[in-house]
Amino acid sequence: MFDSDQKLFDCPFCGNRFDAVDFHEDEIMSQAEESLKEGAFSSAKEKFNSILEKNPSDFEALKGLILCEIKASDLESLESPGIFDSSSVVSLKNIIARVKRQASTEDSEFFNRLLILIDLSCKLKMYQNSIDALYSDDTRAKVNKSFKEIRARKAEESRFNHLGIPVTIIVCLGFLALYLSQKYGGYVFFFSLLGIIVGCIVWAIFNDYNPKPQVYEDNPIHDAWEMKNFLEDQYSHYEEKYSSEFAELMELDHASKSRKPDAAVFEEINEENSVVDADHPETVICSKCAGKLYLDKERRVYECRSCGVAYGISLFFGMPMEKALNAMNKGRYGEAQKRFGNLLMAQPSNFDALLGRILCVGNWSRISDIDTSDLISEDDWKEICELYSDARLRVTESDKDFFEKLKEMIFMLRKICLNNDELDELNRKLEMLDSIRHVYTIADQATGSNGVFLDRGKIINDIERLDKDTRQMSHEFLALKRDLIQTRSDCVLVK
Repeated sequence: MFDSDQKLFDCPFCGNRFDAVDFHEDEIMSQAEESLKEGAFSSAKEKFNSILEKNPSDFEALKGLILCEIKASDLESLESPGIFDSSSVVSLKNIIARVKRQASTEDSEFFNRLLILIDLSCKLKMYQNSIDALYSDDTRAKVNKSFKEIRARKAEESRFNHLGIPVTIIVCLGFLALYLSQKYGGYVFFFSLLGIIVGCIVWAIFNDYNPKPQVYEDNPIHDAWEMKNFLEDQYSHYEEKYSSEFAELMELDHASKSRKPDAAVFEEINEENSVVDADHPETVICSKCAGKLYLDKERRVYECRSCGVAYGISLFFGMPMEKALNAMNKGRYGEAQKRFGNLLMAQPSNFDALLGRILCVGNWSRISDIDTSDLISEDDWKEICELYSDARLRVTESDKDFFEKLKEMIFMLRKICLNNDELDELNRKLEMLDSIRHVYTIADQATGSNGVFLDRGKIINDIERLDKDTRQMSHEFLALKRDLIQTRSDCVLVK
């Protein structure tokens, strides 16, 4: 029987279950790649995830997930740094970090290179925006004005160095000589010193009106167009570096493709089927219609007389919890979630199974694995809420508080994810404004145009507010996490 809801081939007589991916992995991968080329990223992502359910470290599927997030049709699209402009940098880096942990050791360097490309792309974008800003007549005028102010300031500093400092020293010496002459006499010494002072003043004035040519060895940029040339040189430097890193990425991709993947291991669960007279659960509830299931005469199959679905007995005995935990520890969270669901058909209030289903949504093996850097999508949050509501109806009164705190903790994680998305958008706006500020910084100007910096100040205030809010939620998140671990430290799915 083919269960279209769960994409499983299920034999109701012997209890064996095989995922459709086991038989059609090549076809599913081809469909996913075709969806990528057509820009159907949601469809491609779904197919890549179905492959990862059976092989969590499959390189092509992990790479495909990243391309879906970038909205790139293939890896060659990354040759252009602008491909990352439409992506949330913070979210993308978090996803790549998660995928890297899931990948094999040989493939992890590929994802490191991806992170380097993202950083270089951000640098190139900053320099390009700065170059574009210099094409504005208004910006060039302000930059040139800034350089004039710099020259005036340096001239003032030079005047002080040539005149102010010598005069200050001479005046001090004059007062000292006056004091000594009054105390000890010696008018010859006083007039000699006075002559030296007058000579020094004349020398300082002469040097002040005949300054040496100014040489800006530390800053070879003297106007807007020279600055533009400097920025273009920097852009070319990072562009070459980006091309080099991209070439390395492509080599790593070819190397990963050339490695022969491990053969898929089909998990058969028919070892218990020979035990026909084994004890079976007295009451099993159908997960589709909530009707009661009945054993057939051979005591091999549970049948639902309401909706007609049949289940092999091997789903409900022979250490089903251990099989669910084993699947979870191997990263097969979809399979683990199904096994927890089957277990709940026989034990509706099983604490571990109810908790396990929720953890599988976030690809967590235990509560201690949940971290503030994890991502919770809108769909994940909706599914967690549904599973929480179901768990709250099933668990004992003493465990309801545990699930309430768990939902609150995951809700905080969801809020942190939303804050990070908002922070990423604000940082993009700040990046655009800082491109202009970058121009003024190179020109050694302390402040830019009032309008730019008023807008920038508002964005910075919003960023600081969100940062403070995120830090507070992270603190509360960790407190709840510690509380949950202490409450049920005896549970393998907690600590």
